Amino acid sequence: MIQVNQAIPTLMEFTTFAKANDVTDEELIDLVMNFERDYLKKQSGLSFHCLVRNLKGEYANLLFADNIESIKNIEQGFSSNDSAKKFMAAINLQTAKVRYHEILDKNFQVPTGFTCFEHGTFSPNSAVDFSESRLLSVSKQIEEDYLNTFENSLGHFIGKVDDKTYSEITFGKTLGRTREICYGYFNIEAGKQMMAMLDPKTTDLDFWYLIA
Repeated sequence: MIQVNQAIPTLMEFTTFAKANDVTDEELIDLVMNFERDYLKKQSGLSFHCLVRNLKGEYANLLFADNIESIKNIEQGFSSNDSAKKFMAAINLQTAKVRYHEILDKNFQVPTGFTCFEHGTFSPNSAVDFSESRLLSVSKQIEEDYLNTFENSLGHFIGKVDDKTYSEITFGKTLGRTREICYGYFNIEAGKQMMAMLDPKTTDLDFWYLIA
């Protein structure tokens, strides 16, 4: 994990993948740490990167940057850096899925000290009167009246993946408590309002924990 600065990012890249069959967990961790030291920390526009895993044994890169141009420049340089090439070789590229999240909360900063986060994506429910401003308003209410009342909660934002897909990202201190708090949305009024705004058939929710 590297946190280059406390700048306010506008974009989060989240890339899920499976490691190559002949690569151990220990080797993957060593490779990503070299990748961070030798390549990522020298890149302009990057503010944060870490490697995470979920309870299914899947892996993901979590990266924050000032804009999409910075991320594209970082990606284009992979082929010219030895540590980057070795890390990429440890990934089963056929399984890699990249998502770029535009961060709609303009005051969001990557929290320090988090060990896990909730990653949820969804499309709006066509049966209700949906608006982005309404979604952000309800999200703010959830933060103020619910998430911020827990010591475990460290950060939260609404993102936009594409014209039809939004995301909710919640950072916490422990995986178990973060899961418990997020599922508590069903028990609060603002949480129920948010649930009504999304199409349940499109919901993709998972929890990830930091490993490097």
